[in-house]
Amino acid sequence: MSQAIYPAPFAAMLTKRAGEKYRPSNGTEGECFFEAWCRHCQRDKAMREGVDLDDCDDTERCDIIADTFSYDVEDAKYPTAWQYGKDGQPCCTAFISAGEQIPTPRCTKTLELF
Repeated sequence: MSQAIYPAPFAAMLTKRAGEKYRPSNGTEGECFFEAWCRHCQRDKAMREGVDLDDCDDTERCDIIADTFSYDVEDAKYPTAWQYGKDGQPCCTAFISAGEQIPTPRCTKTLELF
């Protein structure tokens, strides 16, 4: 899925950055990103529905947003989920459309039984 936040000619200049970490350059760009991605994502109830963060349990909160504010883009802890897509548009690779089920992480230490 791709949600355009940049004009197409500008995004075309950024295709060489595909896969690199993305950080909004200012608050306005950040709001555009939130509107395009976070407010339509099943992972973050507070952003999607405007629910108070304290009323969300751990499965309804996305820590990616907080981590992008907490760490510098060059820091190893800065989320890799926010990156430039192949089309040059910023994207979130952890995005799950609102209403869809969030995949349950599989334990790599447990053998398949069936």
